[in-house]
Amino acid sequence: MIVFLPFQAPAPAPQVQSQPLVVTMGDGLPSAMDALIKAKNWAGLADWFESVPPATRGKYYEWWIQALNRSQRWERLVVVCEALQPQLEAKSGPRLSTYRIYRASALGQLGRHGEAALAQAENGRLGLAEGLPNACTEARLAQDWDALLAYAGELLTKTPDNAGGLAWKGEALARMDRLAEAEPLLQAAVAKDPKIAYAWNNLGRCLNERKAWGEAREALDKALALEPNQLEALFNRGRCLFELKHYRESRDDFRAALSLRPEDPVLAENLRQAERYAALPEPKKPAAKKKR
Repeated sequence: MIVFLPFQAPAPAPQVQSQPLVVTMGDGLPSAMDALIKAKNWAGLADWFESVPPATRGKYYEWWIQALNRSQRWERLVVVCEALQPQLEAKSGPRLSTYRIYRASALGQLGRHGEAALAQAENGRLGLAEGLPNACTEARLAQDWDALLAYAGELLTKTPDNAGGLAWKGEALARMDRLAEAEPLLQAAVAKDPKIAYAWNNLGRCLNERKAWGEAREALDKALALEPNQLEALFNRGRCLFELKHYRESRDDFRAALSLRPEDPVLAENLRQAERYAALPEPKKPAAKKKR
């Protein structure tokens, strides 16, 4: 019998973050700065800000951080936003602002997903509609399942029928091996939004673990119809196909998964087992009885 070893899913692809409002041009800008803005030379504008006195940077800080954002200077943007925040909030206290939104987005761009999740959640609590969904996305990228469970729970407290929140909470519980709790949430998520590929995959995994092989295959077929190269869904479907004795189809799924991660010993072992069973001759069908 095939042995299924523990399998760690790859990090999902980043999702697009919401963008802060664009600052409009106004009168009285320094001539060099105005020319760079009109030319949409954001890299040049970012360089210009590095050459001017701190007072000028402070006066036009919205343009400074916008230039850094548009020129994708993520590390510098994080540093600047973190320096601005305590100064600008000294009297007002925490408030939703472009420097908070830019900082959260830049942290994600830098791959600092745990910090980005925390920053996005703070923005959500300050009133940014996309804050908590973005926090869930970043926590998922960080594979911080405790954080994902907390942020998804917070999102569902505000919007109980949110399909993304149900899917994120279901995934967090599934990753924590709380599969019985995860399954109904994932069922609810795909009922509300059948286009969430990773929810179908996690549902398939839950069904696999309770040996509901036929139902698992249906869920995983839907996951892979949405995202054909979803590596873990290929692995999970290969597993249920093997248990259904569809060895050739199982072999094909493991082969496709291994092509996406060639050095994975788990996939290599499962492919070897599936190939061995697929090569066996098919059992002969019993001969029909002759009518007398």
